[in-house]
Amino acid sequence: RSSPRERMAAGWFTLVLALPVVGYRHGDHVTLLKRSQFQGMRTKWSEMEGKYAPHFGVQRTVTLDPLFEIQKQTASQYKTHESFKISFSFVNDRFITPWLTVTDGRGNFLHNIVFTFKYLGHHIKGVKVDTDYHPNSKLKVPPKHVNLVYNWEADVETDSQMGFTALLILTTLGTWGAGFLVVRGTMDDDEHAGDRRHRSSARRKKGRDR
Repeated sequence: RSSPRERMAAGWFTLVLALPVVGYRHGDHVTLLKRSQFQGMRTKWSEMEGKYAPHFGVQRTVTLDPLFEIQKQTASQYKTHESFKISFSFVNDRFITPWLTVTDGRGNFLHNIVFTFKYLGHHIKGVKVDTDYHPNSKLKVPPKHVNLVYNWEADVETDSQMGFTALLILTTLGTWGAGFLVVRGTMDDDEHAGDRRHRSSARRKKGRDR
């Protein structure tokens, strides 16, 4: 089992649902929900304020005090021997993170949550989440906040694939069109040749009749 102090990459996660694809313009607010897990209890999903949410195509970092959730749930200050986890949801639950350990209850606390959004045109295609923990282990006092880092990457591979597919389609259509013209031209030549033979035969027959 990896130590919470080590950087953990959860990889690209995409929850495929029968939902309409949401399109964004640069700077548009992307819906962000969160839920937490503490002492065996889980909260319901709740939407976060716009100041914490990502904006489409905008690199930014915001700070969050996740331990405040514990105080709301228990009406008491956080005790360092308890573990606490949090999860996030983007774009109407199309992308949901696994549970992220904010603290393991042994003095290790989350420092950064880095979200990398992969997008194509006006649409989000995937989200990657990475976490790292405070280098000073066994903190006696919980840190005041966790950094939420939002990065954006264009889906170049998909763009290239779409371009290749479009080129292949155009090439196929062009080849089909050229073949059609060749066949059509051959048919026209055969038709004209038949007309010439018919006229020549008619002239010979007319000459014999005289």
